[in-house]
This record gives sequence, structure tokens and C-alpha cells, in this order.
Amino acid sequence: MAQIYKPQPRQVKAEALKQQLVVGLDHQGRGVVRTPKGARFVGGALPGEVISLMPRGKYEAELIDITEASSERVMPPCAYYASCGGCDLQHLELHAQRRHKQQVVEQMLQKFAQLSPEQWLEPLTDNAWNYRRRARLAVHYDRKRQQLKLGFRAAKSKQIVAINDCLTLTKSLNDLLKPLRTLLPKLSLVRQLGHVELIDLNPKPIVLLRVETAPVEADTQALQLFAEQYSVAIWLATEHSVKPLNAHDATVSYQTLGAALHCKPNDFLQTHQQLSEKMVAQALSWLAIEPQDTILELYAGSGNFTIPMALQGAQVTAVEGVHSMVEQLAENAKRYAVKVNAVCANLEQPWPQQGWAGSKFDQPFTKVLLDPARAGAPHAIGEVAKRQPQRIVYVSCAPDTLARDANVLKQNGYQLKRAQVIDMFPQTHHIEVITLFERE
Repeated sequence: MAQIYKPQPRQVKAEALKQQLVVGLDHQGRGVVRTPKGARFVGGALPGEVISLMPRGKYEAELIDITEASSERVMPPCAYYASCGGCDLQHLELHAQRRHKQQVVEQMLQKFAQLSPEQWLEPLTDNAWNYRRRARLAVHYDRKRQQLKLGFRAAKSKQIVAINDCLTLTKSLNDLLKPLRTLLPKLSLVRQLGHVELIDLNPKPIVLLRVETAPVEADTQALQLFAEQYSVAIWLATEHSVKPLNAHDATVSYQTLGAALHCKPNDFLQTHQQLSEKMVAQALSWLAIEPQDTILELYAGSGNFTIPMALQGAQVTAVEGVHSMVEQLAENAKRYAVKVNAVCANLEQPWPQQGWAGSKFDQPFTKVLLDPARAGAPHAIGEVAKRQPQRIVYVSCAPDTLARDANVLKQNGYQLKRAQVIDMFPQTHHIEVITLFERE
């Protein structure tokens, strides 16, 4: 069979672009540079800076050098910042980080909903360091060298950056990093270890090990000694279960506004404890809860907002899609003897077919609170609007989907009264925002 020669496409070597002006930040916190071949997004660059960059791919570029630095640039205090993918805004002064996050929300609301809030409140803030109460550590064990690498993934890479400490972790979690690096290579289960999760809960921090099978006796003894020495609870997560190594560690909880809620280590948990409580307080204040209110809460989790609302005397219907969290929510409501109807339902399925929802006339909810994941509430928001509640508080971790859903509320006669950035993730580009909508 004849073979036809096909020349390989010529590889064009990228050349550095010098003296480039950074004109802004995008929603991921990357510097924006306008070049003759289009925009480039440069991690680590700040508005107003003059830089040199190396094109990487179609749109991105690598920061090579800074000729003129921004007055808002600061020296990142973390020794791992240049390689670790956990943080991406440590080089930007803290107040400027918060200002940028509000600008992102403003831009998204204008772009997708042509909306501006009647009032912007100053950002809700708290500790900017040692705030993170949950972290998943990547693990790689080199069997030939019998060496363990424990840390965070590098930015846009599967490579693991080994760390000894993390400035964003709570102190109790940070203090476990070095001891874990010493312990894990001594265990036979290190060969089947998927990842390690650290969670700062009450009554003590949790080390959650993702494993394929239960540990052997020698590993169990070593883990128990570690747990006693460092005052932690060891939990094991397999494909089918999440259980504590010791039964007496089974009851764990987190603090919300006015209540301590039982949970499981794999339940959703807001990253920043202090700001989570401030956020709940703000949501309740905006809802202006009265004892006669019937409140619909969507994406309720284990009750972070639910129980505080019910403790103010409201009747709450709390809907969550994860069955185990609904059970936990119901248990928390029972412990506090409050009026909560805990429902497990897929909110993106038609509501009229779900018994808890009925029609808009069957369930006259006066107020609604929703705190969805990044995907927002593409179907649920329309169902909410049909029921015409007086007030809606929407908490979001994704300004683009918030703006999309806000447009639905706008088209159904709602005004955006207030908005406030919550700096839940300092030193990163991630955004949390709380908004209040009222009917015209």
C-alpha cells in the first residue's frame, strides 16, 4: 500500500511580549492584556502594571517580568504561593481583593440581567488568614522509593506541591500537616490511600482518610495512637460508607447562629466559620422573620440557615437533594424542637409533581431563602417566582448564575434591593454574595 507523505505542521515558537499594559482583572483574578492578536489572561498580573508575558495556548499567558508594579501589589507571605494552586490573589492587597469581587458581581448583574442593586453594603469580612476549616490534601505514594507526597495540586496541574504548613488553614488543621507526613508512610494503607481530608469540627478536628478497604490491625493501632496524641478523630471513607475509627467519635457538630448542628464529615460545610455565622445573621435580618411567616428554603444542607430561622418562630419547609443531609436536618430540628418540614427532592424537576410543593395556592410561602451550588437554580427560580413570595434572599457562590437567575426574578416583578459581598474565601478569586429581592 502506498504511503503518502504528509508534512508535519510547522511549530511556531511563541515569543515573549514586552511592555504590555494590564488593563483589568477578569472574574478569575487574572490580569487582562490587550494584544494585537487578542486578549490574554495573565495570572499574577494586576491592573495598571506594565509587564512582559509569554503566550500559552490561545488566550492565556505566563507572567515573565514586571516593569512597573501596581501600588496594590503586596508580597505574598506564603512560601508555596508561586507553585500551589490553592490561592491566586495573595499578591493583591486585601481591600483591593474585596473591591474586585464586588466589581465582578456588578459586571455579571449588568451583563446577564441589566440590574444594579438599589444598595450595596460594605463587604462582610473576618479573618483573612487561618480561616479555612476544611481542606482536601492530594496524596501520591512512590512505591519504589517508598516516599509520600502530601499537599495541594499545582495550578491547572495534577502535580502535587508538598507543603509543611498552610496560612489559610485554621491553626488546628495546619498543626496536623507535619505529623501526618510522618505517620502515613508508616501505614500499609498508604498504598491504597486516595486522599486525606481535614475538617475542623466540634468536639475535635477530623482526619478523614479515603481508602479502599478497612485498615489492618497494625494500622488501626497506629491511627488510634495518633488520634490520642494529637486530639483528633480519625474517620475512614470507603466507596460505601463514611465511619469513625472509634464509635465514640461518631457525634460531630458545627456552630451556626444560635445553634450547634450535628453533621457528618462529608456534609457540605461553609469554609469560613466566623463569616458563615455573620452571613446567617444577615440573611435573617433581611428576611425580617416574623412568627407567622411560612418560609421556603432551598438547598438547605443540614440546617445552617434552617434552624436559626425556625428558632425565630417561623414555619420552615427546607428542601435538600442529598438524602443523608435531609435526615441530619430533621434530626437537628427535632433536637431544637422547632417547626421544620425537611424534604428530600430534586429541585430541578417539575415541582407540581412533587407532593411537598403543591401549587402556588396550596403553599403560600411568604418568604424564600436559597443557597444553591455553582450551577445556581435554573428551574427552581422560576417556580419560586410563580409563588410570589414577599421577599427572597439569594446566597450565591457564582455571580454568573446568580445574575442569570436574577433576570428571571426581574421579569417576574422583583426588584434587587440589596447586595453584599461576603469575603468567604480571602486570598482567592472565589466569591460569595448575598442579595435581597422584593416584589414591586
